[in-house]
Amino acid sequence: MYIKIYSKKFGPPKKANSLLALLLILGSLLLPLSAMAQSFMVKGTVKSGDGTETMPGVNVLIKGTTQGTATDIDGNFSIEVPSSDAVLVFSFIGFKQQEVRVGNMTTLSITMEPDMSNLSEVIVVGYGTQERAKVTGAISSVGSEAIRALPVPNLASAIQGRAAGVQVTNAGAPGTDPIVRVRGIGTVGNNDPLYVIDGVPAGGLNQINPADIESIEVLKDASAAAIYGSRAANGVILVTTKKGVIGKPKVTLDSYYGTQQAWKQLDLLNSDQYIAFGRELLANGNQPAPQRFDNLGDLANVETDWQGEMFRSAPIQDHNLAISGGTESVLYNVSLGYFSQEGIMKGTDFERISFRSNTDFKINKYVSFGQTLTFAYSNRNNEPFTGGRSQLEHIVKQVPYIPVRDETRLGGFRAPDRVDGSDPENPVLNAELRTNRQQDFKILGTAYIDVMPFEGFKYRFLAGIDIGIGTNDQYTPRFFAGDFNNQPFATIAQTRSTFVSPLFSNQFSYGKTINKHSFDVLAVIEQQAFRSTNLSGSGQNNLTNDVRVLQGVQNQVTSGSQTDYALISYIGRINYDYDQKYLFSASVRRDGGSRFGPGNKWGTFPSVSVGWRLSQETFMQSLTAISDLKIRASYGETGNDRIGDYVYQGTIDSNLFYNFNGSLQGGSTISSLANADLRWESTIMKNIGMDLGLFNDRFNLSFEYFDNKTEGMILGVPIPPSLGFDGAPVANVGTVRNNGLEFTLGYRKYTGDFQFSIDGNMGFVNNELVSLGSGNTIFGPAFNGDPYTFTEEGQPIAYFYGWIADGIYQTGESTSAQPNAAAGDIKFRDINNDGIINANDRTNLGHYLPDFTYGVNFNGSYKNFDFTMFLQGVQGNEIFNNLRFHTEGMTRLFNASTVVLDRWTPNNTNTNVPRAVSGDPNRNARASSRFVEDGSYMRVKNIIIGYTIPTATLNTITNGYVSRLRIYFLTQNPLTFTKYSGYDPEIAVRTGINTSLGTGIDYGQFPAARTFIGGIQFTF
Repeated sequence: MYIKIYSKKFGPPKKANSLLALLLILGSLLLPLSAMAQSFMVKGTVKSGDGTETMPGVNVLIKGTTQGTATDIDGNFSIEVPSSDAVLVFSFIGFKQQEVRVGNMTTLSITMEPDMSNLSEVIVVGYGTQERAKVTGAISSVGSEAIRALPVPNLASAIQGRAAGVQVTNAGAPGTDPIVRVRGIGTVGNNDPLYVIDGVPAGGLNQINPADIESIEVLKDASAAAIYGSRAANGVILVTTKKGVIGKPKVTLDSYYGTQQAWKQLDLLNSDQYIAFGRELLANGNQPAPQRFDNLGDLANVETDWQGEMFRSAPIQDHNLAISGGTESVLYNVSLGYFSQEGIMKGTDFERISFRSNTDFKINKYVSFGQTLTFAYSNRNNEPFTGGRSQLEHIVKQVPYIPVRDETRLGGFRAPDRVDGSDPENPVLNAELRTNRQQDFKILGTAYIDVMPFEGFKYRFLAGIDIGIGTNDQYTPRFFAGDFNNQPFATIAQTRSTFVSPLFSNQFSYGKTINKHSFDVLAVIEQQAFRSTNLSGSGQNNLTNDVRVLQGVQNQVTSGSQTDYALISYIGRINYDYDQKYLFSASVRRDGGSRFGPGNKWGTFPSVSVGWRLSQETFMQSLTAISDLKIRASYGETGNDRIGDYVYQGTIDSNLFYNFNGSLQGGSTISSLANADLRWESTIMKNIGMDLGLFNDRFNLSFEYFDNKTEGMILGVPIPPSLGFDGAPVANVGTVRNNGLEFTLGYRKYTGDFQFSIDGNMGFVNNELVSLGSGNTIFGPAFNGDPYTFTEEGQPIAYFYGWIADGIYQTGESTSAQPNAAAGDIKFRDINNDGIINANDRTNLGHYLPDFTYGVNFNGSYKNFDFTMFLQGVQGNEIFNNLRFHTEGMTRLFNASTVVLDRWTPNNTNTNVPRAVSGDPNRNARASSRFVEDGSYMRVKNIIIGYTIPTATLNTITNGYVSRLRIYFLTQNPLTFTKYSGYDPEIAVRTGINTSLGTGIDYGQFPAARTFIGGIQFTF
């Protein structure tokens, strides 16, 4: 830190006669030091960094008074001081506070030094902000620079690996929502966190431009999250968008363009290998070979690489233009963004156009108001799922001697016929002929007014609105590619949906410091409503492929629905600290929601937390290496209201018919039993944490231990069929526990030409279903009659379930335990030792939740060069590789992986790959450990190398019009270290599968891409 001070001194006194001298002596005796008590003006300029840039908005305060000012847009200030003894205090967020004694100086030049200590950082908490030094809850924060480091389409992907205890799993396809889990899973229902954007609980994450985000805070414990009450059990993610700052108008342009590629492909059989494999597969199943095998005819020289036909080099681009600035009275930030990403598989892409306008107006010191507004449009072409199969499943199953195209067939594509003995669909046809397009419009805005009638007190009225309008268009034309892959008529379907959610919030806050006692209190009354509607229509066109709207179609079907939900809340919070040593915080929220019965509409969610900053104690002052040491603990309750609408009621199903005297008549009935006693799912949260800063916070360590217990988990209660109801009633019958540890480490060096920072985090979590109340068990999604996951007491929710493969039967070995087995079939373990393999021998095969997650981020710079590398990974999780069922299952004739070339035969017995037999009499391809793999991976998420043009050079070249110019090159996912045999180890959940019971099953998920990008950043 250094301060440059320049003064204009008074010239020497003129000679005086003896009378004047006598009067001066008498005056000095009567009015000692009176000259020092006269007020005068002090002017100056405040600069930052190396002194080349001025700083607007710096607070300048006369110490010990409330009199002060702020620097203007050129960094200049002017203030009247009472005497030469006055001390001016200069402060600005992110810079060290400075104190300067005026003396006889009238002109000052101040250079502010950045504050590398994170203690002065102000972070966003529920309904306000708080100094990090005083935070007693578990909060992870991610700033705008880290968010923009990755070319991601949504904010959830931007926090992957950057917040301890937060697991983010991407689905790969452009525009898909990642799965976000904060400290495990607490229910078999909805485990998604609550997203609060600029104070409004909202959704539609793909419509929020990451370039517009200033910070993301993840509230993980009750102390931080309980203020959001009935919606906070799964964690809360606060999103704050960028605001204007005092200064001249600043125009920034951030633009990049790149290309994406598949980073891995599988080894599949070629035509000759496929035919030989197919003959053996069918012969072992006592089935004849397909007619085509004996004479390929014009297909004899065809060798189609279906992966090469479907995977492509796909462009990705992002362009953002922003204008920001302001004065003491008006602040503004306006931005326009365009993002486009084509998928690495044909037929998929995502496009977004976004506009944001944030403004703040200060009328006077008592009244201010402002608004935030986001308008976004997105267009996404979804991956088609046809015949219950993903595109990857079609790719790996497709016959290699079948050509992609055939102009002689309707539609211009080719697929197998009956003579080929196989029925996979042509994935290129699906990508190019079928349409599944989702268009969304989003409007998210707030308007607020702040009234501050006296010091420390503020009333804020905030009104917000979240509007989503979506249209899904699906179209398939008439085509004939083969006997199994054809469409005799065009099908058309359209669904239109709207979502409207207004919010009204009255917020009262008061803060005051009395000697060493500081406190602030908050009271909030707010109401939010939700309405969702949709209208669907579908039909067929037997005449033409040219009409793609629901006009003149046959077999037209329409349906619609509407749901409403409302929530009213009363909130209170108090924060107190004594001398910044002893910290206390308590909050309570009372929510009333319409999703619950008359006697259970209201829930109360309290929290309390304490903290002790030992580093402020006198006995710690001799330990100069410790800049901060804080111990904290919290306890509280949060809720989960995401149970669906009208669940506690017995709803009526009117889509029923009954035969009266030979004529079908429409009727209605109550399809499920009601439960008016249904109440909130509630989670008791306990947290103990420690924060340590060393050497002026150049080194930082945070530690958390948490224990979350969800009570009253909502489940369906089985009822006997004799009661006559189709659906089971739901009740609060389950208990789930998540506990674990979190660590965050960081070191930063911000001196010298070479500067760097390195940050890492690691989170451990253990999940257990403590009780199911009635003792029932829950099966997850199934395939070929086998449930892939199972949920029962004493085990984690939705663990993988099946048999353990225990070798291969050899010739002459007894198969009495498996009567349908023969030599070459898989031997399964007899878990209960009863001498027979049946459903009772299924067991726990692993879980998709990892033992721990981690992330490491390195940022370095040397003069004008900068370098960033980010690693992210998971360890100890399993993946149920269902795609291997299709490539190695050998249950019927499809193409397969080259792994089957090592299949068991009488001449190849030293293998773990079973024999090829159509029909699979032993059920070798059943749900078993054969398909469960280690899903651990470490991925280099991104490497960035950038160069910033020196300011002097830039001023010469652009005549001062461009203040900053940076070019950079980036690669994303360049390296992935994993033992997983599939396309990609980052497995989310398939479309239409329960995200809590079916995550981690690889049905053929769209893989992540390897990306190479070049970008440029301008500041005008």
